[in-house]
Amino acid sequence: MNATSIPLQHDLLHHIVQLVSKAMVIVSAPDLNILEINQSACHLIGAEREDLIGTPLFTIECALQDVFFWEELGVQPGFSEPRVAESEWLNRDGVAIPVEKKVSSFKNGNEVVWIIQIEDLTSRRRMIQEQVTLASQLQSSLEATAEGIMSTDLEGRVINLNRRFGSMWKMSNDLIVERNASDMLKHILTQLKRPKYFEDVLEKLQREPEAESENTLQLNDGKHYICVSKPEYLRDRLVGRVFSVRDITAMKKVESDLVEALGMAEQAVNDKSHMLDALKMSESRLRRLINSSLVGIFQGDMKGHLTVANEILLDMLGVKREDIIGNQVEWLKLTSPAYHTAHQAALKELEISGQAAPFEAELTRKDGSKVPVMVGLARLEGSKLEWVGFVLDLTEQRKADRAKSEFISVVSHELRTPLTSIRGALGLLESGAAGELGPKIKHLIEIAHRNSQRLGSLVNDLLDMEKLVSGKMEFSDDVIDLQQLAEQSVEANANYAIALGVEYYLSPPVGPHLVRGDAERVMQVFANLLSNAAKFSPKGEKVQIKLSDVGEFHRVEVIDKGPGIPLEFRDRIFTKFAQADGSNTRKQGGTGLGLNIAKSFIEKMGGEVGFESKLGEGSNFWFTLRKAQSDGATASGA
Repeated sequence: MNATSIPLQHDLLHHIVQLVSKAMVIVSAPDLNILEINQSACHLIGAEREDLIGTPLFTIECALQDVFFWEELGVQPGFSEPRVAESEWLNRDGVAIPVEKKVSSFKNGNEVVWIIQIEDLTSRRRMIQEQVTLASQLQSSLEATAEGIMSTDLEGRVINLNRRFGSMWKMSNDLIVERNASDMLKHILTQLKRPKYFEDVLEKLQREPEAESENTLQLNDGKHYICVSKPEYLRDRLVGRVFSVRDITAMKKVESDLVEALGMAEQAVNDKSHMLDALKMSESRLRRLINSSLVGIFQGDMKGHLTVANEILLDMLGVKREDIIGNQVEWLKLTSPAYHTAHQAALKELEISGQAAPFEAELTRKDGSKVPVMVGLARLEGSKLEWVGFVLDLTEQRKADRAKSEFISVVSHELRTPLTSIRGALGLLESGAAGELGPKIKHLIEIAHRNSQRLGSLVNDLLDMEKLVSGKMEFSDDVIDLQQLAEQSVEANANYAIALGVEYYLSPPVGPHLVRGDAERVMQVFANLLSNAAKFSPKGEKVQIKLSDVGEFHRVEVIDKGPGIPLEFRDRIFTKFAQADGSNTRKQGGTGLGLNIAKSFIEKMGGEVGFESKLGEGSNFWFTLRKAQSDGATASGA
């Protein structure tokens, strides 16, 4: 068979094959001579089309399994379903390229040709290897933590389990290998002093899959654990639950012995003959207990001087025990200035309630290096001037957070380039660049194009969020005209609103609204608020955009006539991946990051973001930016 025997015109066949973005080869069956090949395939091989037309396919295929593959197809050359197999192609430089080929059969009378679509697997295999390496690193970090961790999916299967979790609960190898979450939790209940209490907690979590819990558990052998359970999400979709267990037996023991020591001291007042021995015994016991803890423990007064510290804390700060004698060490001097306010607030809370909620801080070691920590404070019982603190080193947790952030950044960047190509190709097909499409095919292309745009928006939101979290996003401080940006945003987003049957209405200007900020970021805020209002508005309604003066600020309001925001959702509407449930509020998709990013942008520029909403009447999302010094200043464009 040769090219002239194919019942398609050669020019038309060539034109169609060249339009395909993937590498494509058409060969005759069963002699495998190349009848047509597109530029993508020629580029992959590193040869010219003219040099390849008419040559056998085996000149570029170099995998042994290809011989058996083609022999199997030769038995029934006119097969109906496409056949997929992996192979290797040899380019003109002698390098073997791993590929995946998808073979379809075309039959006209007695003549049969095979259409081969080729995908280069080099990048995919490299990405898989990188993912395997990253997963291995994450698993190593998981094993290195002092906490026992178990994650499950919605069907009750154990997805991950570190060795620490199994050893804390004395699980057998069979139970760990079986990985049945229900059986593991039943095993845990047998070791608890109050199993019914934790069983009630588990039943509540089963009824409320998005609930969180933190419970102190006492074991039959006297140990105390803190068990924290949180729902696990993939983007905005609930995929399972994570249990984290920490052994706080030593801390409980310290607390118990502190109370015991105080009681002994009071008894010693009434019995002076035994006071000195009792105090020495108590001090020795407390010192051993405190120094055996894995958490930094210290004691201080209301002026911030450290009076006692265990070895863990001393090592964490890089100071010696003699340094804290005589009130020479002050807590605020060890704490970075940015966290002084949080510490002062905790001391005020101590005066009122006797204990303070844990807060994050950053300690400065003697050598100048920084240590991120979680600090908990409690007033010593019977004393109004002294308090005890517990310090947990968060260095490893920060490393895990950075690894997660870097993973999101890498994945997002790797997705952006192929997504751009896919979106461009689908846009060309949708616009008719490849010729008139049938109604069904055009509908499928339109759906794919919209989904690629949504995926592109998600990648961009993830990148923006990663930059915000890591502090890599820069903001300019220019004089900009909010009225001008509002007009440009309405024009830029009009097509989106029209597609939803909604119209934007910008209130007539009442003069320039000059503010200080970054025009590009403000445009993103406009885009998020306008698209959010449009997709929650009923068809035929208008979304109003209004600008006004509020003291030292200019205010922008985006008002819709949608269903309003549910009361239970309002306190987390600006959080990451936040989306209200219910079919009446999910008629359009979204990443759940837009409002969080908008709030972060405005606050970075010195403004505020908020909303008012009434159920069944609509919502008003607003933001403010500080006025420029003079409304007569020259404003920059978007």
